Amino acid sequence: MSYKLMKFLSLLMIIFLSFINPSSSFASHIELKPCIEISHCVKEVLDVENADLPFEKVKTIIKNSPRTEIIEIDDDYLHAEVTSRIMKYIDDLEISYSPDKNNIVIRSESRVGEGDFGVNKKRVENLINKFLES
Repeated sequence: MSYKLMKFLSLLMIIFLSFINPSSSFASHIELKPCIEISHCVKEVLDVENADLPFEKVKTIIKNSPRTEIIEIDDDYLHAEVTSRIMKYIDDLEISYSPDKNNIVIRSESRVGEGDFGVNKKRVENLINKFLES
């Protein structure tokens, strides 16, 4: 086979396999992954039945949070990276809004380490408190 044909077939196979085994960015935006290591992960459900535009409120809170960069917004899903102040570790913050269930699921997890000194729990609690105050 010629080199160009091999290259084309390889590319075609990669594209095909990416649809069979999609990356995590294709994951359901309704159901966030459970926390496997609870020592550095927090997942909470916030009831938003009586709130006006709850997903927009959460987005605004996150946009105004220090050291936080929104990486992906897709309809009812948001993924942000939060950088720690001193060590510059990156934590993942995910938000999933379910209008049919009238709730927002918030998940915050450290990428490295065995513990987080309660940082993710505080982050989620602060986000919920700011949401409830607005």
